[in-house]
Amino acid sequence: MLGEHGREAFVNEEGVRARPWETARRVLQAAAVEAHGRPGAYVTQDRVMQRANMLDSEHFRTIAKYLEEREWIAQADADYGVFVVTTSGIAEVSR
Repeated sequence: MLGEHGREAFVNEEGVRARPWETARRVLQAAAVEAHGRPGAYVTQDRVMQRANMLDSEHFRTIAKYLEEREWIAQADADYGVFVVTTSGIAEVSR
């Protein structure tokens, strides 16, 4: 979803606009933990959503697409049920 000035915006489960980077970072951190910090390790949507404290699968898929576009996750199936965290994704959450 595009917010003002053409920037992406996410809406959380309560319908409140969340800053995209904060939400995406929480999901990326959860995925990195699930991967035990190993680039290329497969993780599942269910486990990442649980660790990131997310309830809405559609919201998760929007964020996962955002992460994939930045090449922080890869090798995702069509609905992001399974994917890997890339080396650059691990580096990003380690900053």
